[in-house]
Amino acid sequence: MNKKVCIALSAVLAMALGQNAAAKNSDELPTAGSPACGLTSTSVAFSDCAGSFSGNLGGSLTTGQIELLNSEFGAQGFQYQSQMLYSKSDAADFGVFSDNGKDLSLSFDNGAKATGLFVIGLKQANRYSFYLFDGGTAGIGEIKLGGQFGDLGHAVYIGNALSVVPQAVPEPQSYALLLAGLGAIGFIARRRARG
Repeated sequence: MNKKVCIALSAVLAMALGQNAAAKNSDELPTAGSPACGLTSTSVAFSDCAGSFSGNLGGSLTTGQIELLNSEFGAQGFQYQSQMLYSKSDAADFGVFSDNGKDLSLSFDNGAKATGLFVIGLKQANRYSFYLFDGGTAGIGEIKLGGQFGDLGHAVYIGNALSVVPQAVPEPQSYALLLAGLGAIGFIARRRARG
């Protein structure tokens, strides 16, 4: 019986040490590898690039990845903040994207646009890179990618809430003109019916 308890305690201790080591790794800054920044062309110019890093872009950024974003893109004005969106193209309903992006074209849902500074993370095989874009006030709704060094696993959007361009609302004068036209047509039709 003692032997079984010792084995069980050893297994629990080994699992706890393994989880502690995994937690430490997530706080470490990712180490850049090769090829660095495999994206060579986009339909919209990116401001800066950080990567390529070994590992994954999981369900949320690690402390190390946040520190990396702030140190790499801080000089250009990007600072990660906890209220920023973090959305993956391989999530349910593709997150903020209209599809999974595997065709190397990233579009946002429902005509939404990313304004200001934002980051697109690209995951290829066991590596990922971050690209800084500036949507300005007009915003960016689609990014076509080129020069990947492998198949796109998924993309990640890191930035402020996307803005949806409101549909144009007709001016009151337009409605008045429409009603006057309908009234004139009704008057002419009624006059013809009498005559």
